[in-house]
This record gives sequence, C-alpha cells and structure tokens, in this order.
Amino acid sequence: MVKKIIIFSICIFHIQLLYAQWLLNFGTAKTVQPNDFVFISGTGSQLTFMKNPATTNFTPFLAHAGLRLGISKNIDIGYRLCTLPLPWSSVGPTLSSAFDAKFRLTNITAPYQVALIAGGGYAYLKILDANKSAWSEGLALSVTRQINRNNAITINGRVLQTIIPSAKGGKDNNYVNVLGGSIGLSTDINSVIGIMPEIGVFNMIGKIDQAVSDGIGIQVGVVLKVDFKKSSYLK
Repeated sequence: MVKKIIIFSICIFHIQLLYAQWLLNFGTAKTVQPNDFVFISGTGSQLTFMKNPATTNFTPFLAHAGLRLGISKNIDIGYRLCTLPLPWSSVGPTLSSAFDAKFRLTNITAPYQVALIAGGGYAYLKILDANKSAWSEGLALSVTRQINRNNAITINGRVLQTIIPSAKGGKDNNYVNVLGGSIGLSTDINSVIGIMPEIGVFNMIGKIDQAVSDGIGIQVGVVLKVDFKKSSYLK
C-alpha cells in the first residue's frame, strides 16, 4: 500500500511539474535592436483545471525575469529564469532556465510585425532522493499591432513539449504537449521603462508512466521592461 502511495505521489509530482510552466511571451514581435539590451522582471498567477485527476488549482505568485540582446535588426536572443510552481508536491517551487531566439519575418516599417520564436528550457530537481531533469522545446508565433506611439497589442500562439527522460519509461512515456495562445499589451511609460501585462489559455495533454492526463491552464502576469541602451546609466 505504501509503495502504491509513493508511486502515485511521484506521478502527481511529475504532472504538476510539466503542467506548471511560464507559457506567456512577455514581449512583442519587434526585435531588440543590435547591441541593445533589455531586461524584464515581474510576476503572475496560474489557474489549472485538471481532468485526470479531477483537480482545480490556483498558484497566486510566479516570479519571472528575463534578458534580451539584439543581434541584428531582425534577430535577438533571450534568457529567462522563472518559477515552476509545484502546488501538489512537498518539493515546492522550482526554478527553470530557458533560452530562445526571435526572428522577425516582416519589414521594420510594416503595420503588423510578425516574428517566430524558437527555444528550449531546463529544470533540475530532486524528489525522494532521485535527481530528475525536465527538458522543454517549443515554438511561438507573435503578431504585433502598434496602436499609437506608446501602446501595442500582441497576439501569440505557442506549441511546447516537455519531457522527463530520466523518469520510468523514458521520454516516450513521460511528456506533455502544450498548445495555446495569449494576448498582451505593451505600454512605454518613457523611452527607458515599459510595462507589459498578458493573459493566456493553454490546452495540455501528457503521459506519465502509461497514465494519460490532460487539462486547461490559464496564466496571467505583468512585467516591467527596462531598455538599458536608452538608460542614462549606460551613457
């Protein structure tokens, strides 16, 4: 009986690890200009509706921080450090790292900016004295429309897969596929500082050691953006 409880707890832990990731974009389709450096930091919340097991969960505070560096007028790269909330596990929140590259597909003067974002993430954690590594890879498509000089709306579509290859059954039996989208507002307070709230809805289906689980996740968050190149601190 104890063995069954432990196995069930591990499965629940894995499911929550995979289903609780930052999926919001917190950015526009515009790329950071060459040699420019942008920093974002903020927080948000997540609400999940799991069908199997039938559970609703709310995580009120998720930390998030990121850096972006302009490579060319149509390419930038980014790094993000974010929280993976594990509300149904005694382990608690875990940090994850992610890298991505953004490729702008439209002319810089186009009324609608379109960009493709490709990247991957990694989380390292320990449960029941066993080390586990979770890997993610995904693609996102962003479309931005400038409303006025200081405000823009961005719609994002995202597909993501996360695997735990070290879990029992390997990556073919321990994964989750995510498909969804979000909408965000970018507001420039001045030439240096901006604010970006965003909300998204995502469908998630995964398989953990032969057990299939699926559900819906809702995320909402807001970050503060700082453009260092335009800041007087670097002049």
